Amino acid sequence: MPEPYSLAVHAWIPVALASGQRAFVRLCDISQHHDGQPIVRIDTGRPDCDISLSEFLIGLLTVSIGPKDDREWFKRYCNPPSSNELAAALKPFEAAFILDGEGPRFFQDRKALDGTADPVSGLLIDAPGRSTTRDNADHFVKRGRTNVLSRSGAAIVLATLQTSAPSGGAGHRTSLRGGGPLSTLVVPGANEGEVPTLWQCLWANVVSDLRAEPEDASRVFPWLATTRVSDKAGVTTTPVDVHEGQAFFGMPRRIRLVFQENTGRHACDLLGIVDDSIITGYVTRPWGTNYTAWDRRHPLSPYYRPKDTATEYLPVHLQSSRIGYRQWLDFAFKAEGSLRVPAQTVADFQRRAEYLQGDSAYIRQRARMLAAGYAMDNMKPLDFGEALMPLIVGGNAEVNSQIAAQAERLIKAAEAISGQLLNSVKLALFGERAKADRDSAVLEPVRFRFWADTEQAFYDVLRDAAEAFHAVKDDLQDQHGAVNLHAGAAWLVHLKRHAFQIFDETVPIDSADSDRIEDLINARKFLVLALTGYGANGKIVFDQLNQPPPEKSTKPKKPRKPA
Repeated sequence: MPEPYSLAVHAWIPVALASGQRAFVRLCDISQHHDGQPIVRIDTGRPDCDISLSEFLIGLLTVSIGPKDDREWFKRYCNPPSSNELAAALKPFEAAFILDGEGPRFFQDRKALDGTADPVSGLLIDAPGRSTTRDNADHFVKRGRTNVLSRSGAAIVLATLQTSAPSGGAGHRTSLRGGGPLSTLVVPGANEGEVPTLWQCLWANVVSDLRAEPEDASRVFPWLATTRVSDKAGVTTTPVDVHEGQAFFGMPRRIRLVFQENTGRHACDLLGIVDDSIITGYVTRPWGTNYTAWDRRHPLSPYYRPKDTATEYLPVHLQSSRIGYRQWLDFAFKAEGSLRVPAQTVADFQRRAEYLQGDSAYIRQRARMLAAGYAMDNMKPLDFGEALMPLIVGGNAEVNSQIAAQAERLIKAAEAISGQLLNSVKLALFGERAKADRDSAVLEPVRFRFWADTEQAFYDVLRDAAEAFHAVKDDLQDQHGAVNLHAGAAWLVHLKRHAFQIFDETVPIDSADSDRIEDLINARKFLVLALTGYGANGKIVFDQLNQPPPEKSTKPKKPRKPA
């Protein structure tokens, strides 16, 4: 009988090197160079698998060598552990890394499961389901793309499914954060002309106080213990029942992979490699682990309260694959009065910025945030959204508070102008009595373009303001006010330029019918008034941007007509 396949021993993690070359490395080698080159990222070939594998590694580092405090975090960031050090830290948990064999299996049910094996493609979240295939409705995501997985590929796909498991019908549980959760990962800044290493990207997201002892292994990795079946008995799993580090290793689905010898030398459909053993199917049973009451316990997800009176926070999920600066504030900061809070790792990085000064200031100044996750419609994935956004961080809590407040003002001003732009376009095209449902096909692209066209300017203005706030040595209200005034004026210039450009290109005056000219002129006038501080939207814009109000007209009022 062959030796069990250990993910602690084999080089199974696909990575990209600084040269762009792909390689496979062991768990203990993720902190080091490979063939003399820095490892820069995970490279599975699928963005959802890249994110999930990164999350798994972040969790593994957290529970095995997680820092005691921020000072230790900074020391480890600058001085990664050697392969031998990391191997020694992982050794107490080596039983959790066995993929096959008779004992516990990586992310699989502890016991063998009865039943007919399903095709391995069913492990992919975006694979067409049985009814879709039966009805020949797989028009966009075709069947038959994934028929064979290597052991490396199966481990990656399995971890991805368990991490983001959507609703799968009666008894098929969702992930600890619900189906297709959103993750926000910190991407630290690098020196000019360089990119951060994989180690730096992983360690930037490792949290403190979740380190596990060897005796905690079965409470951290659920497949080391008997599955907490959640059938009619109603068994639920809360942070009290297990180690909180299980947030990274949730196992809502009961699955056992079916292995076979690769006599035909088939290549893995995920990674393209040829393995001695392959997986073409898996057996699944319902009623896996039912996670409840994990309020704000997953360090990589932002959370929200559905209403003011709610006491529990829920993980954020994408409504569409479009991620822009309108969502940025909720992902990056806890804004005053907001029902949303950023991921713990993002908040930790902002706090740790205290150590990122002087020669290491570029780590925070050039930091970014990767937001990624599935937009789901119940059981059906609509799309996978992924956006790499600046993570504008100050050097202390006071500066971060000023940045958050400034970002909120800029966004509120943009929302007011976006609304006025849509109203003006609607009036110019359809007149006063236009119906919203008839206008959506025209107005939605206008809305999307406005937010897309102003995105880079938003980050530029906010970054300049952040550096100006950082330069203020004391809590001087007049200096903060000057920064706000300058940032507001700069943002207003961008709002004007893009709003007028979009309006004029959407409803050019030289193409208007004669009976629409008056509506078009009035529509543009209302946009001008809002951008110069007049009207309800104009007042919102100027108030938010700390701009002096426009002068009131001195023109005498017309006398009222006699009754």
